[in-house]
Amino acid sequence: MQDARSIPHMLEHFRAGSLLVTSADRPDVLVAACLAAMNGVEIGALLLTGGYEMDARISKLCERAFATGLPVFMVNTNTWQTSLSLQSFNLEVPVDDHERIEKVQEYVANYVNAEWIESLTATSERSRRLSPPAFRYQLTELARKAGKRVVLPEGDEPRTVKAAAICAERGIATCVLLGNPDEINRVAASQGVELGAGIEIVDPEVVRESYVARLVELRKSKGMTEPVAREQLEDNVVLGTLMLEQDEVDGLVSGAVHTTANT
Repeated sequence: MQDARSIPHMLEHFRAGSLLVTSADRPDVLVAACLAAMNGVEIGALLLTGGYEMDARISKLCERAFATGLPVFMVNTNTWQTSLSLQSFNLEVPVDDHERIEKVQEYVANYVNAEWIESLTATSERSRRLSPPAFRYQLTELARKAGKRVVLPEGDEPRTVKAAAICAERGIATCVLLGNPDEINRVAASQGVELGAGIEIVDPEVVRESYVARLVELRKSKGMTEPVAREQLEDNVVLGTLMLEQDEVDGLVSGAVHTTANT
């Protein structure tokens, strides 16, 4: 609904789920919408146009309405331009377009005030339950804040390369791919994956020898010798484990090719 008309001619649009598009300098529309919200009408949202802030006095007057959860958005375009944009806006997301669905979820989540969400459940006596998407988002946010470095021994495996690229793109962790750099880049290109910031490639042939002495020291009670250590370090999982043991990485993820027991 646009704001060109006077309030009596607009009331029919003040109903649950409506998106009210109005200029921020139309206090009559703002106050009317807030009164409707305070009287139990669950208006979808207020979209303020013009690119300027709501008058502080009006904002103060409408505090109780905003406290009911009435969403307020602002755009820089005028009401007419905004309405035209909304008319051409494709609101549909195909159910099988998982990438677009995920992008929408992430975009919305980035603009949700986490403290406000927490306050909604602060006084609840019920145990808090997270939906699978919420749990996944929470884990992702914790990983981003931790900023860890993870080694992936199966560095040239297509699924591993793709997962590492996604992980790096979202800032979840720095991924260290073990494998021949040329082969890893070939696999990435064949998958249409770009290996940019947040991805490191370590060639086992170059670094393997530097871990021999440490492996001999760790397994000397088992009769470990240098030739046997070199042989065992041919396994990238063993090499990655030594990197983890020396605190060069914070974690190791494997299993795409190797068995869980081997990992």
